[in-house]
Amino acid sequence: MKKYILISLLMTMLFPAVAVCQGPEEKIPPEEMMEREIHMRNMERELKEREIEMRNMQLDLESREAEMEFEAQMRDLELAKHRFALEREKIKQKQPGLRMRGYKNNKMFPFVAICLIVHILLAVWVYGDIRKRNCGSGIWIVIVLLTGLLGAIPYTIARLGDVRQTKSSVKE
Repeated sequence: MKKYILISLLMTMLFPAVAVCQGPEEKIPPEEMMEREIHMRNMERELKEREIEMRNMQLDLESREAEMEFEAQMRDLELAKHRFALEREKIKQKQPGLRMRGYKNNKMFPFVAICLIVHILLAVWVYGDIRKRNCGSGIWIVIVLLTGLLGAIPYTIARLGDVRQTKSSVKE
């Protein structure tokens, strides 16, 4: 019970101080209240417009970043394409010159053509000789066709040996 009395005593002592601290409520005229309301709405509208403007600026920035990233990727692809072309050129330069790049500039073409013609003519000669003498085998044609003069020389030596044998067998 003493507690309740003490609390109510303190409340009565502090209540007038609280009432004085708050002070009387200000009465704002309705016109000023409307002006404040309009001002607050205008500030909210400006704030929303600024937010929209900031969002548009952010979208524009993101768009520019995407464009720059795309351009960087395109440059990287172009660089990779050029690197690939350079690597192919290096590989071509390192390879031996077996490929003919054009008959006009190639000095080896006439030599190769003459060798090929000689091989074919020697093979034809061996074929005709084998048919005329009616002896020998087709292996000599292949050997002469592949080796050319180096194959025709052993064929000639073998043929001369055969001729001596045929002449000696005819005399007997």
